[in-house]
Amino acid sequence: MVIREHTWMNRLTCVIALFFLGVALATGALSAGAAKGPVLAPQLLARVNGSSTVYVLSTSADFESDNPAACNYQACFHLQRTNDNGAHFTTGHLPSITFANGSLLGNLSQVIFATMDDGYILLGGSPVATLKVTVDGAKTWHSESIAPDVSILDFTTTHSELYAVIAHCPKSGECTNYRIARSPLSANRWSFTKLAKWPSGMGVGMGAYGSSVWLTQQTHATVVVFSSHNRGRTFTRSSAPKLGSVYACSITAMSTTALWAECPTGMSVSFFYSGDGGVHWNVLPVVQFAGTGGGAFDPVSSTVGYLAYGPSDTPGAKNLYRITNDGRTMTPVGRLACNIVNGLVFTDTMHGLAACDRGNTQATTYLLQTFDGGATWKKVGLN
Repeated sequence: MVIREHTWMNRLTCVIALFFLGVALATGALSAGAAKGPVLAPQLLARVNGSSTVYVLSTSADFESDNPAACNYQACFHLQRTNDNGAHFTTGHLPSITFANGSLLGNLSQVIFATMDDGYILLGGSPVATLKVTVDGAKTWHSESIAPDVSILDFTTTHSELYAVIAHCPKSGECTNYRIARSPLSANRWSFTKLAKWPSGMGVGMGAYGSSVWLTQQTHATVVVFSSHNRGRTFTRSSAPKLGSVYACSITAMSTTALWAECPTGMSVSFFYSGDGGVHWNVLPVVQFAGTGGGAFDPVSSTVGYLAYGPSDTPGAKNLYRITNDGRTMTPVGRLACNIVNGLVFTDTMHGLAACDRGNTQATTYLLQTFDGGATWKKVGLN
């Protein structure tokens, strides 16, 4: 599952807050899980779809520890895996992540795991990103290339294949030569299909399940959905005017027919559900959801999703909702008392984890777990 974790706008809010509090991050060697050590603050969660496995990426302020040189006197990055909702953790490793001004996660832009062993990290952004690959559950990482001198505009995976939308995007000027790329999980044997030109600056949205692939395109007139059921070799184009957006909608595919869509509409975000493979969409009856409001959206299955609204002005008010009935019903189920939800992952309707920032600091950011569908939450120790 991709970890763009909730929305880029929520991440921006956290970045701004931490910037003014003087929190700096830089290159880090990875080590975690020791009996004694720095406090780990979870910043991103990545679930292996269809399993109980969740990867937790954290930072630690090692510049305050007994070994300040461990990460160049800045914060270190850590990676751990749990298969039992946070009861136990296995320590992993990360490739080198470098400092990026104004970014909470340095030059890390995306984390996704296709299986417990096969994972992918994108480092850097425009115009060219570096793809790092693990095939042994984050024990080791190596670099792979999709094609020379291309930008990776979107990246996703099924249980057996990888998909990427790529293009040649100079630092100035429009992108050209749009293609969809496909590879086995090894990420070293790519095949390509040419795509139509995309509107400049409108982004690309993508989702995949089995042999089906969906792309979303925001044009100046409407949202367009491209559907393929032969692994991206050919696509059928259809308009989806309900998916009102200012940027391409991101798609989470839970089956060949069940799709969830998250669409930025400016400072707010709208959410949608399709039960027929993207032909028709139901808009979720969401009260205005601010993209910078600290909430998070987590599609769990073909029938259930969760939406955390972020901090509430009403003390004790429930701000976590379970989504059912093909996206038509929103049921308040619990409260996440977080200023910012850095990550929200449910492995089934009852068991979930949340990376919760309660005070915009390293020390007030920690992992929470629920065993009752979000009704109650308990703090989890990562050390």
